[in-house]
Order: sequence, then C-alpha cells, then structure tokens
Amino acid sequence: MACYFPLAYIWATYEDLVGEWAQTYSFLAAALLAIMVALRPTQYRWFFALLAVACSYVFLEEISWGQRIFGFETPEFLKSRNLQGEANIHNLFTGPHKTLLKDLISVAVSIALAGYGLLYPLLQKFGWRIARWFDRIGVAAPPLILWPFFTLAAFFELKPLSFNEAEVAELLIAFALATTALHYLFSTRHELLPDGGDWNRNHALAFGQQVIVLAVALLGIAGATTVGFYSVPANKLRVDNRIENGIEKFAGRYERYDRCDIANELYQMLLDKEPERVYILRKSAACYRDIGQDDRYEETIAKAIRVDLDKYADEPWRASVNQSLVRSYRLAGNEELAQAHLDEALHIGITRITEYPDSASAAYSYGRTLHLAGRPDDAFEQFKRAYDIDRTSSRYRRAYFAARAALDD
Repeated sequence: MACYFPLAYIWATYEDLVGEWAQTYSFLAAALLAIMVALRPTQYRWFFALLAVACSYVFLEEISWGQRIFGFETPEFLKSRNLQGEANIHNLFTGPHKTLLKDLISVAVSIALAGYGLLYPLLQKFGWRIARWFDRIGVAAPPLILWPFFTLAAFFELKPLSFNEAEVAELLIAFALATTALHYLFSTRHELLPDGGDWNRNHALAFGQQVIVLAVALLGIAGATTVGFYSVPANKLRVDNRIENGIEKFAGRYERYDRCDIANELYQMLLDKEPERVYILRKSAACYRDIGQDDRYEETIAKAIRVDLDKYADEPWRASVNQSLVRSYRLAGNEELAQAHLDEALHIGITRITEYPDSASAAYSYGRTLHLAGRPDDAFEQFKRAYDIDRTSSRYRRAYFAARAALDD
C-alpha cells in the first residue's frame, strides 16, 4: 500500500483517520474484554486487571484525553513541554522528533513484544519450567497463533522504513491484545484450558467467528467515526491539512528511496492545489532532474525562480524570500546569485537579532539562514534560542529537535 497506493496508506496511518481510530477502538476493546476476564474467578485476574488499566490509559492517550474529540486547548503546562503540543502524557517523552529516549523506548517495546508474543508462548508450549512458573503466578500467555502480530509489531516499532510504520505496529498490538483477552474470556466461559489442549473443532470455529466479528466491528466503528469526524467543517480543515502534510512527507521519503516517479505524482497533487508554492516547485524540479526529464526540470525551476523574484520585488527585506532564492538558484546551478542572496539574508538576520534580541521569530529566521550557509552549530544555537523563548510553538520545537538530531548524527 505504501509503495503503490500512498494516499490510501496515509488514510490508514495518520491521526483522525481510519487506521488511527481502528487502533484507538482496539485498545478500548482490549480494555473492556480484559475487565470481563478480570471479573471471573481465574488465576489470571490480576493480569487482566492490569491489562485493562494499561489499555484504558493508552485509549485515553490516543484521544489526548478527549482533546481530539472535543477540541479543547492544550493546557499551558503541557503545551510548553509536550513534544507534539497535545494534551497527553506520552509525548512528554516521545513524539514526532528523533530523540535518544524515543529510540531507547522503541527498542525496549520491541524486545518486550517479541518476548511476550513469541518467546513466552513458545516456551509454554514446550513446557519450560520458567514458562510454567509465569503461568502459575497468573501471567497470561497470548495464543501462539498471534505471534505474527506481535513480531511484526516488534519489527515495525523500530521504524526501519521511516514510513509511519509505528502506527501499523500500534494497530497490530491493540488487536492482538484484544484477541488475547477475548481468547481467555471464551476459555473461561466454556471451562476450557487457555492453552487449547481440550478445544475441539466447534470451539475453534466459534472462537474464530468471534474474532472476525470483533475485527469487522472495530473497522466499521473506525470508519463511521472517521466519516463523522470529517463531516465537521473545522475537523475537515484540520484533517485536510494533515493529509497535505502527509503527502509532502511521504513524497520526500519516496525520494530517499529513489522513487522520484511516485514522489512527483504526490508533488503534482500539491501543486494542483497551490501552483505557485515555491518549496514544492523546487522539490518537483529536483525529481524531474533525477529521472532525466530535463525540459520539465528547467521549466519547473524557472517557474520557482520567477515566483521568488516576484516576492523579492515586493519584499526584498524579508529573510525568508532571500532564503528561498538561495535554494532556487542553487538548484538551478547559479551559485553566484545564490551567494548574493545568502549574503543579503545573513545581513538581514544579524540586523534583526541586534534590534530584537528577545524575538523568537528573529532567532528562528537567522537559524534557517545559518543552516543554508553551512553552519549547523550556529544554526542550532539560534533554533535553541527561539525554542527557549517560545516553547509553545510547534515550528520552533520541530526546528530545535531536527537541528539537535542532525548534530547528534
């Protein structure tokens, strides 16, 4: 889907769309089913009570404790500290930015998933003493047949492809936990052994039907929620912007995989909506150049420069206009004009920093110019300065973490 149907993949993995709602409801289903198992007199009661609490917490985090439904403002405390600017707790530690802590958490979660979803049921199947001890104290092993869900989730949790596959991992985890809880509920209701030792064909068919009903119900509710959410004008605008950002991000990822043909299809979608968006014109021109369509490359980069120069004629004092011209001229191979506008942007940046030392926007703009000038350490200092002045800005937050990650690499 990611390779051949990128728009469908975006709808399947981005927030407030079908896939995200499916994982949210799957965690809710896992919590509810776990509560039902915890209320039955089995040795696994404490485990499913704990699972119910954990899945309930994840469900509430997924909807940002109601923010994604009711649209309330993020509290100031969280807004300045949350890596995604949302009303949830987990983004205090992880988020859309690369950090060492985020990477460590991903590795830990991956190991835990493989251990619980594959290793533990395998050891139990072959009667290892440690597995029998865990079972005796009430640690419920998932059905071994769910190992593909847990192991694929463990793999995707490491984000090896950089295609938003961690969202796929969350859906696999949520559905596997819901199915595990359903499995134990079915076993206790029919007085069967959870390991399936005394199940017959009828039991297996009946349980299989329940799993199918659960999957269809979750997808149906997720689809209905997406339609209902999207029908609200304010939500539609937010989702459309998110999809547009997703198209832009995915196009860049296709470029990194040398699939400029797919990348340019996505860029053309954006240009159909905003034909004079210079950043996308440059990206499209680079794609045409890389796939050998020189005429289209020259035509597209010439258009980008023309749009830039029109803006420069009106606002020559804007650093962002000069920065854009630097990028456009560099792509066109005109280093002389690129350097002239870089010098102008540096002069504007120094002037603004001197006149407005407490301005986050001045520091951020100057940081972007320093990045263009090939001075990453100085650029990072300015991005950090902007972020320290205004920690509520998602723009400054992204720039700071991106610059820090680049220095770490």
